Amino acid sequence: MDNGSMEHKSREAIYKNAEADANRFNLKCLAVLSVITVMSVIFNYLGLFRATERVMGVGAAVALTTFLTPLAVCAVNRLRGAKTPTVERKWFRMLIVVCTFIGIGTICVAFSMHAVLLMAVPPLIAAQYRERRSEFIIVLAVTILLVPAGVYGSFFFGLPDRNLLKSIMTDEESLIFANRLALATPKRMVELFIHYVLPRLLTIAAIDVLTFGIIRRNGRMVDRQFALSEKVRAEMESRHRMQDHVIEVLANLIETRDAGTGEHIIRTKQYVGMLAEAMRREPKYSEVLTDEVIERMKSAAPLHDVGKIAIPDSILLKPARLTKEEFEVMKTHSAKGGDIIVNLFSNMEDAAFLKMAEEIAVSHHERWDGTGYPNGLKGEDIPLPARIMAVADVYDALVSVRVYKGAMTPRDALGIIYEESGTHFDPDVIRIVKAIEGELISTVEGKK
Repeated sequence: MDNGSMEHKSREAIYKNAEADANRFNLKCLAVLSVITVMSVIFNYLGLFRATERVMGVGAAVALTTFLTPLAVCAVNRLRGAKTPTVERKWFRMLIVVCTFIGIGTICVAFSMHAVLLMAVPPLIAAQYRERRSEFIIVLAVTILLVPAGVYGSFFFGLPDRNLLKSIMTDEESLIFANRLALATPKRMVELFIHYVLPRLLTIAAIDVLTFGIIRRNGRMVDRQFALSEKVRAEMESRHRMQDHVIEVLANLIETRDAGTGEHIIRTKQYVGMLAEAMRREPKYSEVLTDEVIERMKSAAPLHDVGKIAIPDSILLKPARLTKEEFEVMKTHSAKGGDIIVNLFSNMEDAAFLKMAEEIAVSHHERWDGTGYPNGLKGEDIPLPARIMAVADVYDALVSVRVYKGAMTPRDALGIIYEESGTHFDPDVIRIVKAIEGELISTVEGKK
């Protein structure tokens, strides 16, 4: 996949997440509007409003139905166990906007003056989403229709302001549709437009324009977020390439001194990856061994013997078993390896990699029973990456030819490793070795 396609997918992922967040926020707004609708019914029942029970009942039922529809869709999809959450579906934003318009329109007809401010809600709901000029035009057009529909609808059916009627009728008489119809003269309709519809239209149109500005700003913010994330990603990739290059150079340097060690670090990296991937499938380690941790572990594994650079050739390349004194010198390669890694990678701003690489280099010769070196760590005090590295290191050493020994068969090597469970090796790691025994054996046999 080329960089252009990756960049496009990354940008779309950011927009998708932003739209899902907007859907979640707007669902909360619809829940609040539902509560307001129920409170309006209660206020009308208590006599604070003067709408007829029929108008109130129909208006509240329609408004509640439309406000709660998106919430109900989410609930149903969740119960059905849909793979893609409803808030992430492309059509869901339109459902929210449409339901908001219908519900607010109904309330405006039922309550007129009491609902003037609610006319600003639909465009503000739409402002949460990504800039799309066509949708803005639709929102503006529907909003312009909403204002006269609310004013004139309230005049004929709902709870208008007394000034809308301008009559000496009693409250009971004013609620009769026939009486309102008789008041609907052309002159009155024009007056309503000039004094009620037009001011609201201008106000709501101004809000729509402001909304469009908010949408554009949100779009620019998302673009800036994407640009920033791309910059961070590029910097991370650059650091990783630098890290990998340094590791490769060190591996080649080790190989020039000891060909067996050079091949050894390549093989142990593969074994570490296999063990870590299998170990992640256990509940105990599923959250510890994430993709990032495993990749970091595989990158750091080749550095486990980097300290051998500091070991004299007379010891490192000796074609026989080491004396006790020589082995004591050889044992210092683990601590020296940690020092080398810290000095090399301390300025690369990847603290997690530095820590893991140092742990592997220093502690891969520690033993589960505490008799290892250099620090005599015991049990789970030994870092997990080092415990995994220890098994991979010994397994490859046993199945490989050395100047002082021949190569064991993979099954014989694994038999020795199994016997060291709980003494040399972590029993959990050994259990994983047994689970992927066939893979480990075929890996060795396939290279012969």
